[in-house]
Amino acid sequence: MPWAVTEPDIEALTQEAFNLLHLEIDELYAVLGCQLLGSAPPTRTADLVAHLFDLNAAQTKERGQRLKSPKVQLTGEIATICNALKADGGGFVEAMRGDFRKGLSNEDVFHLVDHVDESKMQILIMIVSAILKIPTRFESISATLAAMLCKSILRDVCR
Repeated sequence: MPWAVTEPDIEALTQEAFNLLHLEIDELYAVLGCQLLGSAPPTRTADLVAHLFDLNAAQTKERGQRLKSPKVQLTGEIATICNALKADGGGFVEAMRGDFRKGLSNEDVFHLVDHVDESKMQILIMIVSAILKIPTRFESISATLAAMLCKSILRDVCR
């Protein structure tokens, strides 16, 4: 069932983290922002969903009328949603910066992100999960953050 929240195992989380490594860091912040919507106030999620419905309506109208101008509006609406999700992800990382600094600022962790392999990624995910202290069923957030740490943010959060 796509709506069921299950507890992922470490192998699945590791594969998910590796699948995210091809994304740019801004995209990863947006992915994290999407994941955080589950704990956001309902009005925050409703705002983004309303934008999506508006986009869908505009796209349907554009197909029916074959007008060029709505494409510009669609691009702006998509950018608004993406920027909001990136901001949510960035705000979370910023809020957790002190905890990340305490838990990640050592040479052993820096070594994990250099030439990351499956076992290093698993350790990194477990470290992030321990720092976050979140229920197991939400550990996919740890996989996203582990991918982000491998991409570039580890040294930034440890400064």
